[in-house]
Amino acid sequence: MPDYRRDAGFALLCGLVLVMYLRQTDALDTLWAESAIAVGVAGALGVEALFMLDTPVASLWERRGVRTGSAVALLTCALVLAALVGPVVVAAACWGLVTYFALLAVRLCYR
Repeated sequence: MPDYRRDAGFALLCGLVLVMYLRQTDALDTLWAESAIAVGVAGALGVEALFMLDTPVASLWERRGVRTGSAVALLTCALVLAALVGPVVVAAACWGLVTYFALLAVRLCYR
């Protein structure tokens, strides 16, 4: 059985770091860029689909260190790509996390 609180905690910490980055770089307005919303939502739905389909992702997620490594990878990739492409990448990651929380809320309501 998945530990939703643990996963939500990792997502919340990542989200806080990403929003702090946007605030520090005075780029909070990129959260409302249509491209950030579209990419973030589509990306999150794609990742969640990997958990629902018959893929090894769900079993890999339960391995020790994978959740921490995934959080570090998300933050590293978003911040490095932000330096190369711009803060819209960080905004897209934020929308991915918002989508995750929305899916989590639906899941918990209909258990």
